[in-house]
Amino acid sequence: MRATGGGTRPLESLAARLRERFVAHRVVLTDSGTTALRLAIRSLAEPADRLVALPAFSCYDLVTAAVGADARVVLYDLDPLTLAPDPASFEAALRAGVRAAVVAPLYGIPVDWPDLSARADRHGAMLIEDAAQGHGTLLHGRPLGSLGTVSVLSFGRGKGWTGSGGGALLWREPGPEPEADGAPSGVASVRAAALALAQAWLARPRLYWLPATLPGAGLGETRYRPPGPIRGMRSFQAALLLETERDADEEAHVRRTHGAELAAALAERPEAAVPVPPTGSTPGYLRFPVLVPGGAATLGAGDEAARLGVAPSYPMPLGHLPALRGRLVDAGVGWPGAERLARDLLTLPTHGLVSAGERQRVVELIASRGRRMAGAVP
Repeated sequence: MRATGGGTRPLESLAARLRERFVAHRVVLTDSGTTALRLAIRSLAEPADRLVALPAFSCYDLVTAAVGADARVVLYDLDPLTLAPDPASFEAALRAGVRAAVVAPLYGIPVDWPDLSARADRHGAMLIEDAAQGHGTLLHGRPLGSLGTVSVLSFGRGKGWTGSGGGALLWREPGPEPEADGAPSGVASVRAAALALAQAWLARPRLYWLPATLPGAGLGETRYRPPGPIRGMRSFQAALLLETERDADEEAHVRRTHGAELAAALAERPEAAVPVPPTGSTPGYLRFPVLVPGGAATLGAGDEAARLGVAPSYPMPLGHLPALRGRLVDAGVGWPGAERLARDLLTLPTHGLVSAGERQRVVELIASRGRRMAGAVP
């Protein structure tokens, strides 16, 4: 895959850096993590045999990738208390004959990768590691993005390491060479860079209300986007990623620290459930996930919660998206975990611009919700 314009040296340097950091045999740089996942799914088989398992609750871009790869889809449920694949549902998806299962840890909360890999091996399926939300996350000392035979990285807006867009497909075994249709247009690249700068500024908690006033920015939105052309990463994006790697790692340390503080503050609160990561893991906490029955609507301070960066997660299970009509294969199980997550899951900011006072106020909002439900607060 070759990108045009701006020279190739930053692209070559970034590919070499990713091979080293994530111990990969080969790196394919793309215009987005969605494109990288699409290429991974497309490499599985001819279209008639492309059956892939996706988590029932995740970013809608997973569906975009599957549709763009012309694949049929089986959905498996998640356990709301770990955010990991529900074992029975995951096994049912594997028994449906999928060629691969995409595992996409949410918000930098790791899953038990060795267990899932063993299950997939027994059914002759490949695991695709979608580490889009995993920057700064470790499992048994290894970074997310280094665990799968095939791994996907995303450098888009809101990710822990951003290049104003871009993605990478990492292979740890020889595989087919994907081909791109070309590089993004100059207009698209300028727009991506402008939005990256806007997001860096809007990360300040007291300015969270502003994205709604920016037409077309799409910051913080959850919506399905149909697949477009398969394109390569721009040279300037690769250069930006190389320049900001150290800053991204320092910010990941801050997110881990803030996430651990929130976990401790919320662990004993009966009105909230904090998903538990597996033993031997270090969560990256891209955002901090917490289950609050009824979600944001029950906090009683909607405007303040939004200003502080409290946000619902994905509004519905992937199985409800119209884009999957005609592609969804029934594995004989429902998705009660995904339904609960869509209803109850909130995410809290962990980045370096959110103050200790703001984090404490978020905890107080969740605690006051519990008192209201108990009748102690009118």
